[in-house]
Formats: sequence, structure tokens, C-alpha cells
Amino acid sequence: MTFRKIFLLGAFVAATTVLTNGCAYRSDLAQGNFVEQEAVDQLRQGMSAAQVQYILGTPMLTDPFDNTRWYYVHFLRQGWEDPQVKTLVVQFQGRTLYDMAGDFKKPDAFYSGDMDVQKVNFAGQNYMVPNQNP
Repeated sequence: MTFRKIFLLGAFVAATTVLTNGCAYRSDLAQGNFVEQEAVDQLRQGMSAAQVQYILGTPMLTDPFDNTRWYYVHFLRQGWEDPQVKTLVVQFQGRTLYDMAGDFKKPDAFYSGDMDVQKVNFAGQNYMVPNQNP
């Protein structure tokens, strides 16, 4: 009788462990452009599109109606955890880098490039616009 109790207790513990931890394996899934902050720190306003592509790689998406924006998107899901999505949007004026936005910190030296811009505060957001003064 004690053997039967031990066996049932062991089966109960095993079943509880399997049900609470899951028994299915889910492989990691990484898609898109893997961009690191070190690469973003190399960006400067006024860089050519070729220089930006050399640093960051080919963009994941370019807007077919407005090719002045490049989108770098990285999707990472590890096992059963919630996915992490990081985006970086670089904006060009002509073929030179004008601005960037997204989940990465803008480098302190980003505006040390050769474009003449001014900061404009609109509805609590700072925007960089071309200087209108000739």
C-alpha cells in the first residue's frame, strides 16, 4: 500500500511539473535587421545614403511612395517569452541623412554634420527643420 501511495505521489508531481512548465519546445525566432547602438552612434546628419547603408545594412523596408524614409525593424522571440521589436527610422532629404527616430538613442554628435537645420518645438515634440534663412 505504501508503494502505491509513493507511485501515485510521484505520478502527480510529474504531471504537475509537465503541466506547469509546458512540454513543447519553441525555438527562438529572429527576423529583420539586427541594429546595435554602436552602429547608430556612428550616424551623422549629412551622411550619404550609401554611408548609412554601409553602417546599418540594407533597410528592411522603404516606403514605395516616399523613398526618403528607411525602416530597420528587428523582431526577436526567445522561446515562450513575449517578442521584442526594435525599430529605427532614418529620414533623408534628397540623398543625405536628415533625421532619425525609433527605439535607439540619438547620438549626441548626430547634428555635427554639414546640414543647416534649426530645432522647432511643436506640441511638445522637438523637430529638426531646414533653416529657412538664406
